Amino acid sequence: DHLDATFPESTVVALGNFDGVHLGHQAIIRRAKEHAAKLGVPVVCYTFNPHPTLELKPQSKLKLLMTYDEKRGLLQELNVDYCVEERFDSEFAKTSAESFFKKIILGLLGAKVVVVGDNFSFGRNREGSIDRLRSFCEESGIILEAMKPVESGEQAVSSSRIRDELAEGRVDQARVLLGRPFFYRAEVLHGDKRGRTIGFPTANMKCEEKFPLKNGVYATSVIWRGKEYAAITNVGTRPTFDSKELKIETHILDQNLELYGEWLEVRFHGRIRDERKFPSIDDLKLQIRDDVILAKSLLSSRNF
Repeated sequence: DHLDATFPESTVVALGNFDGVHLGHQAIIRRAKEHAAKLGVPVVCYTFNPHPTLELKPQSKLKLLMTYDEKRGLLQELNVDYCVEERFDSEFAKTSAESFFKKIILGLLGAKVVVVGDNFSFGRNREGSIDRLRSFCEESGIILEAMKPVESGEQAVSSSRIRDELAEGRVDQARVLLGRPFFYRAEVLHGDKRGRTIGFPTANMKCEEKFPLKNGVYATSVIWRGKEYAAITNVGTRPTFDSKELKIETHILDQNLELYGEWLEVRFHGRIRDERKFPSIDDLKLQIRDDVILAKSLLSSRNF
């Protein structure tokens, strides 16, 4: 929130939603930092909470690629000097494009340079186009850099494209576009301990806030207390046990760790198979053994 924030007289502003902080977002922030270094001023990353689509189109039920805490953390890792998270509510949505520019870009942030993606729009009913922003900037002596999308595979990198990849379970493709693996980060919950009884104890997590991966079995790694472990993860409802509740269950390979109540980050590296119902527990155990072999093979290139 910026209500009690004070900023230097001059800044470079990187402007956007930044959901996923993907390769395109990283390029915008990198360019903003280059401008800031030349001018000797700080970079302000200006973004929104909640995502405007959740306020303007609640029927869309948009699921984000990361939580707001995770987004702030990744922006900090990119070494922006300030991160402003504007509260986007029905009142803020009424702000005209001109008022947004004058009160926020000029007044609050003191922008000397603004860096955005070239599809950015702003203000009430998205009335502020890039051309309008450019004219505002020219009138005020501000440099505007509207960046073309970063491309991968001859297509623009975008948050919606990454969601499409994850919806099909293509975590390897999502990783290319994000510049890092897609991950879930959550506290380990007490489960029904069925995994222990079949020789594959699991850490159980819920991550309802974030975009839901396609159900299935994945080769993963787990970050716990600063260390990374090879793992295998099931995303789904465990049909063999007639469960209906969506869960993320992770088995850390070749370890015996007590993880209840601990926070884990599960990173997704490759998809092994669909989730399916097995005729017996023994059939499930045999399949999991095969899954582990495949997971180890997929992860071997990552030196686990």
